[in-house]
Amino acid sequence: MKISVETLSLPSLSRLIGRKTEIVIDGGTVKHLIDHLIRTYGKKAGQVLLDQKGELDIVIQIMINDEAFLSRKEIATRSLKEGDKVKFLLLVGGG
Repeated sequence: MKISVETLSLPSLSRLIGRKTEIVIDGGTVKHLIDHLIRTYGKKAGQVLLDQKGELDIVIQIMINDEAFLSRKEIATRSLKEGDKVKFLLLVGGG
């Protein structure tokens, strides 16, 4: 299936996969997509996306089809479907 991937405020990831790109995967969850990106784009993609425990870095948020941010639990369970638009965003705080 083909999905769109967009990276916002993540220049290191954008340099590897592009700011907007289409990815073809066999299906699965958001976790499967992350694993696919790391297999395809290598160690640098893993360094950007994952923390030292191998989990999605806490400063990265994921949004599908412009809905609310996914919780950490949903990353492993949220299924992707043809045409989904997945955004990886850098969580920025301030105040």
